[in-house]
Amino acid sequence: MEQDERPDLHIETELSRDLGLTSALAIGVGTMIAAGIFTLSGLAVRDVGSAAIVSFLLAAVVALFTALTYCEFVSIYPESGEGYLYARRTFRAPAAYFVGWLLFLGYTSSCAFYIASFSSYFREFIWETPFKAMSGATALVALTLLNIKGTKESGRFQVVVTVAKIILLLWFVIGGFGSIEIADVVERFSRDFVQITKTSAMVFITFFGFSAIAASAGEVKNPVKTIPRAIFISMAVVTVLYSLVVLVVIAAGLTEYDEAAMGMAAKEFLGSIGGFVIVAGALFSMISASNASIMAGSRVMLSMARLGHFPAGFGTVSPQTRTPVVSLVIVGGTILIFTVSLGLEDLAHFADIVLLIALILVNLALIVHRRKYPDIERPFRVPLVPLLPALGIVANLYLLGQILGHPVPVAMASTCVILGLAGFMVWKGMQPGEIALPGAPSRVALERSASAGDSRFRVLVALANPANVPQLIELASQIATDRNGEIVALRVAVVPEQLPPRLEDPYVERERRILEQAHAAALNYDVPVTSLVRVGHDAARAVLETARERDCDLIILGWKGYTSTAKKILGEVVDAVVNHARADVMLVKQTEHKPLNRFLLPTAGGDHARCAEGYLASILRVAGGSVTTCSVVRPDAPEKDVDEANERLAEASSRIKSENELQADSKLIRHKSVSVGVIEEAEDYDAVVVGAAGGSIYPQILFGSIPETIAKRCPRTVILVKRHDPVKALMGRVISE
Repeated sequence: MEQDERPDLHIETELSRDLGLTSALAIGVGTMIAAGIFTLSGLAVRDVGSAAIVSFLLAAVVALFTALTYCEFVSIYPESGEGYLYARRTFRAPAAYFVGWLLFLGYTSSCAFYIASFSSYFREFIWETPFKAMSGATALVALTLLNIKGTKESGRFQVVVTVAKIILLLWFVIGGFGSIEIADVVERFSRDFVQITKTSAMVFITFFGFSAIAASAGEVKNPVKTIPRAIFISMAVVTVLYSLVVLVVIAAGLTEYDEAAMGMAAKEFLGSIGGFVIVAGALFSMISASNASIMAGSRVMLSMARLGHFPAGFGTVSPQTRTPVVSLVIVGGTILIFTVSLGLEDLAHFADIVLLIALILVNLALIVHRRKYPDIERPFRVPLVPLLPALGIVANLYLLGQILGHPVPVAMASTCVILGLAGFMVWKGMQPGEIALPGAPSRVALERSASAGDSRFRVLVALANPANVPQLIELASQIATDRNGEIVALRVAVVPEQLPPRLEDPYVERERRILEQAHAAALNYDVPVTSLVRVGHDAARAVLETARERDCDLIILGWKGYTSTAKKILGEVVDAVVNHARADVMLVKQTEHKPLNRFLLPTAGGDHARCAEGYLASILRVAGGSVTTCSVVRPDAPEKDVDEANERLAEASSRIKSENELQADSKLIRHKSVSVGVIEEAEDYDAVVVGAAGGSIYPQILFGSIPETIAKRCPRTVILVKRHDPVKALMGRVISE
């Protein structure tokens, strides 16, 4: 088959697995040995003296709890996306999106911290640039372009720079180790535990490199074995180096400890040339950490785009470079915004806030995942679950509490989180409903149009079973006539995805004959009818596309009364349309081919029942007939419940009579089961009209258990009505992710 005969075939370019253990170690160590050691070491000594070692060790222990969680998850899901991916496999949206958004903010803000530190060191020791962030911004652009060029290239760069800075740090430690005085270390050891933990919270960002390793799992060779090894080795190496560096910085005996303290200590022990080399190493360390953060942040965004929580275009992978170009550009731009918006210490606190919250949720995800999927294979298992992840949650919460006293980063983090959630909701609200369904878009293969003049109300009738066509068209015509509307009759030709376009004609011709039957049925009501045949791979998607394109207000579907599809409630097509439609939905289960004159309308006074009442009134005004509103109470119900039910029925009957001038009465049914009571009462009527149960936004509940039970078991024709509520529909779409 030639390529142009399959225009809808989409081949997704995958990331290349080019990274081995050395590269994975370089990502972790390169992220951890960066601005955290060169900048935060001086600030930590300023706050707690030699107890900064304890602060770093405490941060490492807290990070280790979550690192274990990451190791188990990456052994199950060896793909890019790390914490977001694990939450996506465990929680419903928007919790999974929330984790992803926090990680995106964490990676970009921590990278901004590295870039800002680079600018600070550059201005202090190299050249005072005209603009404060000029050198860092230049480095950021270069790193973004490097990552766009290819993973292998950025991975090699990461290895070279990481090895170089470890050598420089060892040189620094050896140069100053002989000057360490134990008595001085003990004397300058702070015993203020609260301040030590606050410092630990500040430096926590330095140990987040383990997450960067997991974020690149989709590009690591043999990730199930490689990533846990890389995580543990990198954390051990970094913890030892941090402790030694703090001791040497203290031994320098500086008069002032700030973000440039390590550079000053290097000059003290290694001379001006040695100090300059260490400063150069610091600059390269910040560059390598920035590079690793850019890689990790773009991979989280890539995973979110592919799993439906960012626009799909964000996850585009270039066929030439096999890198997520769009994600990299967005990540780079966000980093630049953070760099120029916050100061160095505020950036560290901001990153810690969002990352700690994300890690709390990832630890919780492991506990939930163990219970949700007890039989799934776990090549790496965290011992003592749920104890260890619970300890991780408590420890992260404690560190988070130590940061909340910094108003600027707290306010900034809160604002970014709220904007991210609001933006997600708005974006989901603007998405077409059918985008959540599989397959390529359908197309109109045949159309017979009829102009309705100034018609504003459109009824879409999806015709599947030819035997139901007369009744569905009759109901649609009655509603459209009363509301000065028109009918859009749709027949979907579902074709195999591999079918060439030239072989679609027989499918279209077969559907055209059913539409002619629909036209004939509508002639009795003189209602404008536009008939369509759409060709597609998914019937529900075609229905939703038509409803959106034709701006339909009501969708009418036939239903056989049961489903034979596993894990579906009313049927595959019906479930999808009801879940994703942005219009009212009327579901008709026809049991007898006879006129509908006497209707039973169970009501509890909700919005869906009022909506059903309105459509039934339109039918009765055009075709005549009568309606009995009913409500069910238990035989032993207290008098208060009976009075409320009678009052509700009286209001419904009065509303139908006064507003519509129709024949309506009411009846109170006493039965211990609402659904059985309605079904037994329905024996004396032609049809039952039931509104959906109110309040639910969950996709597992389409109309509600009672309406669905009535629809399935009632021997009469049943009409189910669900009113479209934009807010609840949006929440339902988000939760059904």
